[in-house]
Amino acid sequence: MSYTVVLEEFLPALLLLGGALLVFLADVVRVRRLEVFGGIAVAAIVGTLGSVLADLGTPYLEAFRTIPASVVDAPIAPGDLFAFTSLGLIFQGIFLLAALLVALASLSRPSHERGAAVFYGLLLLATLGMMFVAVAADLIFLLLALEITAISSYLLVGYTRRDPRPLEASMKFYIIGALSAALSFFGASLIYGAYGSTSLLVVGHTYPAGADGPLALAGFAFLLVGLGFEVTLVPFHMWAVDVYDGAPHDVSAFLAGGTKKAGLFAFFLVFLTPVVIGAGAQLSGSLELLLAILAVATMTVGNVAALMQDQMKRLLAYSSISQAGYMLLGVAIGTAPAIEGATFQIFAHVVLKAGAFLVVGAVAAMGVGPFVRDYRGLGHRRPVLSVAFALMLLGLAGIPLTIGFFSKFVLFSAAVEAGGLFVWLAVAGVLNSALSVFYYARILRVMYMEPAEGTDPATGTDGPLLPLGGLGYGRASAIALCAVVIVLFGIDPAPLLTAFQSGASHFLALGV
Repeated sequence: MSYTVVLEEFLPALLLLGGALLVFLADVVRVRRLEVFGGIAVAAIVGTLGSVLADLGTPYLEAFRTIPASVVDAPIAPGDLFAFTSLGLIFQGIFLLAALLVALASLSRPSHERGAAVFYGLLLLATLGMMFVAVAADLIFLLLALEITAISSYLLVGYTRRDPRPLEASMKFYIIGALSAALSFFGASLIYGAYGSTSLLVVGHTYPAGADGPLALAGFAFLLVGLGFEVTLVPFHMWAVDVYDGAPHDVSAFLAGGTKKAGLFAFFLVFLTPVVIGAGAQLSGSLELLLAILAVATMTVGNVAALMQDQMKRLLAYSSISQAGYMLLGVAIGTAPAIEGATFQIFAHVVLKAGAFLVVGAVAAMGVGPFVRDYRGLGHRRPVLSVAFALMLLGLAGIPLTIGFFSKFVLFSAAVEAGGLFVWLAVAGVLNSALSVFYYARILRVMYMEPAEGTDPATGTDGPLLPLGGLGYGRASAIALCAVVIVLFGIDPAPLLTAFQSGASHFLALGV
């Protein structure tokens, strides 16, 4: 691969890096306005997103038709550190969408807020690491890319510095992240010992004597635990609730809607390669069963715990954990339709969960408390914002005519099509989706059927309208974009499905 091609393919990442450096430079020269930092960040993300869509090819831009095979580079050599696949480019677009939503929403904060440059710079650097994850073809390169995202995320959680709750959450996140990284790199060393290489292509296609034995199994087990922390799989999930709850609302939206998805794509790269291609019956069979068990445990524990929550952010955090279980089904099944469904579920979760956290942030800035009961009468006091929140909750529950319904339908259909054990996985997914309806419906009942504080029971007069100070044009635009995507692709998901199907097929054909 020539340097010219490499430079062209890495142009999106260079745009993000340039944006981050420009934000920090503006801070150095004592620019103290949030609009400047936010404008640079939004421009960098939009430009990068345009570059990624251009890399996917003209047919994709015109009508979301099947992505041409020409967008995938020549066959990947075992020594390559990175591979530009159509599925990787799709995930880059998903990561950028999450970053764009958060960057837009953050424009609504006070103009002279302290730490704005740090926030936007770290947001761009975390997204840069996620972009590298999407093109990784080597295990060490992949883990280093995850660390770029992780370190930026630790700092993002505590960027306010003066508030003890985010600082505590940041420290917890850092300790768990360090443990996760240590386990992942140790697993990679064992993989190297078993296969003589850290290339994902070599791991998928070359099986020296003993590669199906204890060393390889131990390596994949350590990687499973390390990456399990990244994506909040049960039983490696408890840190996420405290971190999501303690982090600033916009950062919680980015963690749930963005960085977590990078860990899930890492699961695609690490576990789909040996499982789908077949690294021997013992290895692939053991991983397949273990991933299936973890998927069911994650969705079940997340939903049951969410049922018992009174605080809104903690409820959404446990809900996010349960969603990771649904997404893991695609890795456990390992077929092209399953990867398509998991990708669709990941895309849907970005707009649903990030949007939900952004709404919670807006409502908190209006003076509403952190508990579910504090949302009483919100449907009457802020009707438009409540409708958007209701759409997100209905989508997370998988109600028809929302994007969440079709993403789960495609994923569960793939499980049924695969047969055998996976049929029971589909049943578990459907039952868990039904379970989640209870706590999402509780929020809707509180918003629309319970009177707000200040309501006169005799006359039924609604409470006063909430102030709009916490909304602003930036946050309103981000929430509106989420609502439009939820409805648009909930009515007609075909364009996205066509693109995701094409990307999944190319991914499996390459074996990376």
